[in-house]
Amino acid sequence: MSRALDQETVASLKKGDPVAAYQTISNLLVSPYDNLLEIEILGKTHLLGEGQYVVQDGCAVGISKLGLVQAFMVARKQLRDHLDGITPQTDDEVFAATAVILLFDPEYLTATNSRKRLIQAEIFSGGGAYARLEKEKRFVDSLLTSRLNRHTKSPTLWSHRRWLLGMFPSSGVPVDMLGDIRDVVFVAGERHPRNYYAWCHARFLMGLERSNNLPDILAAVQTWCFQHHTDISGWTFLYYLLNTEGCSGAETSSSTFTEVLNLVSSLRLANESVWVFLRTLAGSRLVGDEQYSQFLAVQAAVLETLKTPTDQAVLRAAADWCETYRHKSGTRLAGV
Repeated sequence: MSRALDQETVASLKKGDPVAAYQTISNLLVSPYDNLLEIEILGKTHLLGEGQYVVQDGCAVGISKLGLVQAFMVARKQLRDHLDGITPQTDDEVFAATAVILLFDPEYLTATNSRKRLIQAEIFSGGGAYARLEKEKRFVDSLLTSRLNRHTKSPTLWSHRRWLLGMFPSSGVPVDMLGDIRDVVFVAGERHPRNYYAWCHARFLMGLERSNNLPDILAAVQTWCFQHHTDISGWTFLYYLLNTEGCSGAETSSSTFTEVLNLVSSLRLANESVWVFLRTLAGSRLVGDEQYSQFLAVQAAVLETLKTPTDQAVLRAAADWCETYRHKSGTRLAGV
């Protein structure tokens, strides 16, 4: 949600009950729920009744933009008074206030830091750390995957999630690598195409621990890339996986390369994202001479069907790149 307010919204802020808006929205955000919330900010086209700030259908939630602005003003004052020692708040009250703040402004670093301090204190005290970490993860993931303009690509929220997962091992909370990539990274990547922060987080997940389900992760990422073949970030992560221990190897790379070539050939794809992936893989040590010849054959066949100079330039650049760099890639993998 944009923080810019039009004149009509500014005038409306003088009406209504900001405290009531805050209580309604904060109660929603801190209430226990098993699944992720799907939050949407409702503008002028969705008129709510007087005193109504939220509409909800299961985990799908619509929040009045005006109500959220009013709630944010209350939450920010509460947090400031708490940090300044003017009006100390309980832990639950700080979690409620910072939840509203982060829904309004995902880059509010003071809010995430306040939550970190409370979580650390709870872990060190030995009281309910597992439940707290799980609840915080659901809250953050709800923000990262909802239809919110700035949250899915917020560096502050992704950084907070990395910190949170870093607390999991010492508290005995398992990390579901495949589930996190599928349910958080994939969704954030769909909400905001070429989502650099989401796919960097996927790399972070891969580095957390050695996983036994790497083939499942590779298959899931490949499927996602096929469904979003213009997204360079997804293809880059797929190439990263092919170079990851447990996924790397002649057979895996060969199979993936062939399947992508078949996709490109059947759909006559000319977008730069998929061709950058293909030429990078074709120019690496993961692909043998026979498949390199297949790459050139598919490139030539697709090129003949293209009519626009821009598309033609993409395919020519891919072949030229391979001719330039393939012979500099060194020895092929054993067995290729």
